[in-house]
Parts: sequence; C-alpha cells; structure tokens
Amino acid sequence: MGSEFRVVIASIAAFMTLGGAFATIHGLLYDKSHVMHGGVITVLFGILFIVVMLTPWPRDEEGDTKRKP
Repeated sequence: MGSEFRVVIASIAAFMTLGGAFATIHGLLYDKSHVMHGGVITVLFGILFIVVMLTPWPRDEEGDTKRKP
C-alpha cells in the first residue's frame, strides 16, 4: 500500500470528520439524539483513520531507501 494511497484515505477521513461534526451539531441543535450519536461515532472513526493513515510505518522508510542510488 503506497503512501499516496494512505494520504488519499486520510483526506477522505478528514472530510468524513467534518461531516460528523456537522451531524453532531445538527443533532444537538434540533434535539435528535440518534443523529448526534451517529455524528460523534463518525468523528471518532474519522480521527482514528487520519491518525492511522498519516503515521509513518517502518516499511515506508525501507521503500524510500531502496529507490535511492
């Protein structure tokens, strides 16, 4: 799995987190608890995906050193 692919997934997760934040605020304002809970879960999973995808892995550094002369 290339680092470019992980950046794309992290970008999608960032937008997912923004949508979850919107759903959370919407649920709080209009007293819709099921929407609020779904938004909170979406925010948590979005942050989790961002952190996991942008964390450097040892395999990334090995691949970079093999390409260099």
